[in-house]
Amino acid sequence: MKQATRTLLRQYNLRITQSRSLVLQAMLSTKTPLTHKEIHRKILKTDGSISLVTVYRILEAYENIGLVHRHLSTGSFILCSLQGEKGHHVMLSCQDCGTVAECIDKDFCKHEDRIAKSAGFSPKAHLSELIGICSSCS
Repeated sequence: MKQATRTLLRQYNLRITQSRSLVLQAMLSTKTPLTHKEIHRKILKTDGSISLVTVYRILEAYENIGLVHRHLSTGSFILCSLQGEKGHHVMLSCQDCGTVAECIDKDFCKHEDRIAKSAGFSPKAHLSELIGICSSCS
């Protein structure tokens, strides 16, 4: 997992620090979105040392560069599984088990751009969430 952490940080041209690595390791260990506090607790349980404020700052930075997405319905965070992919990112959230899958629809993205343009709005990113039951839970 440490190698995956280093690879992701390098991919985004981020300096490899212990704090950034700890946050990524906590997020790589789950398929469900985590809040700032859940990430902080996970790190503390593994003998890591990090302040909650640092977790907030790192997640904000990760969100700004597209490494993580904020889960729209809960405000929690999940790693972007389609890093570098252009288009509309759709989060498929299972209301039973909490897992989140991510997919992209470039046509939907274009449709949203047309809607935004007609309203005089300039979108910077596309992200939406569909809540339902995954195939494992149905």
